[in-house]
Amino acid sequence: MRDEPIVQWWTRLGSERERFVTDAVPTGDDGLYAVGWYDVGDRTGDRFGGFLQRLSPRGTVDWEFYWDRTRRPRAVTAAPDGPIVAGKSLSANTQKSEEEPPAWLASVTGAGVRRWEREYPFGSGDSFETVDTTPGGVVAGGQTGGYSRRSPGSWERVYGTREWLLAADADDGTEHWRERYAGNDCKSLVADERGGLRYVGGSSVTWISSDGTKEHSEYYYADTGSFDTLDSIAPHEQDIDTNDAMDSDQPHVGASVIAGKAWEGSDANDARLLVIDSDGEILLDRATGFAATSNFGRDAIALDDGFLLSGTALCGDGSLPWLAWFDADGALTDYRFVVRAPDSAPELVASVPSGPAGYPIASHHADVDRLVPTRNGLFVVYNERDRSKSPEHRQCWVGFLT
Repeated sequence: MRDEPIVQWWTRLGSERERFVTDAVPTGDDGLYAVGWYDVGDRTGDRFGGFLQRLSPRGTVDWEFYWDRTRRPRAVTAAPDGPIVAGKSLSANTQKSEEEPPAWLASVTGAGVRRWEREYPFGSGDSFETVDTTPGGVVAGGQTGGYSRRSPGSWERVYGTREWLLAADADDGTEHWRERYAGNDCKSLVADERGGLRYVGGSSVTWISSDGTKEHSEYYYADTGSFDTLDSIAPHEQDIDTNDAMDSDQPHVGASVIAGKAWEGSDANDARLLVIDSDGEILLDRATGFAATSNFGRDAIALDDGFLLSGTALCGDGSLPWLAWFDADGALTDYRFVVRAPDSAPELVASVPSGPAGYPIASHHADVDRLVPTRNGLFVVYNERDRSKSPEHRQCWVGFLT
């Protein structure tokens, strides 16, 4: 990267025992909408559920909207009248599968007041995992299928689960269309200005027309083997000039930036950055990570002068979250490690590949799950996952870089 990134601030979201952000998008004034779930404690009756939070450009919380334990928000998009949240439902009946209730959408005003909320029953394993605005409203994607009981407290997804998309009106949630497709994991989708859709699942990208008709799909297998996946997709409208792309003076309208993992099933597994044009031609394909460990690509975005990939490297009984910058030619130019300093907010530091001194913490797992660019900088959503059962190690932080 040509200039050193400057950390403006870090803030912890919430004060509960555990909080996890599943998705985040920019507001219209360079703030942030973030959704996820929280858990106050282990005792019966302790409060837990879902949330939608609006952060200002300075990191202060403008407002927060809560759902009860039966709602699990998974994704959020910014519509003209405010954010629209997509998610799955959890059963309040412990004798039923937690995946049985329907997927749902909710519209909230820019001031944090609910406008409408609707459920969309389909199969017995419905969920929405991703959502985006379109010229005609919103489209949410996820999984639908069925679950069967293996034991009194165990449920298993049965064969036949499908990817599905549902289009709805942004004003009142009225359903426009729904379609099922072959596959089982619609993880992330984007819409273009004409309403066309692209989503990732497994090792493929699927193109969908504005009326839900499947146009085509392409598989993008990594060179290393069959354990690779594509996990996030973001739009890219910048000029691209790489060794892998044909020369062009026009922006690649409808191009996509994708993050995933390029695994060969060995001790050396890389994270992956993939850029494709609107027709599916590969413009850039890079794998990176630290040797002798497994690396996961979490999210990727386009910058004015290149690309940014977030990833995680497993290190013994812990993990090391990192950010990798690539220039417009696809050359790796910089690494940064995301570190939560003891008794303080986390900070980004430059370091050698072995990682900062004293990090990672034993049994401590953390990931940079979302990168959200704005006109003035970049939001970094950092979720700490922990197996040591230490509440202070299960937190979510949001930082802002310029």
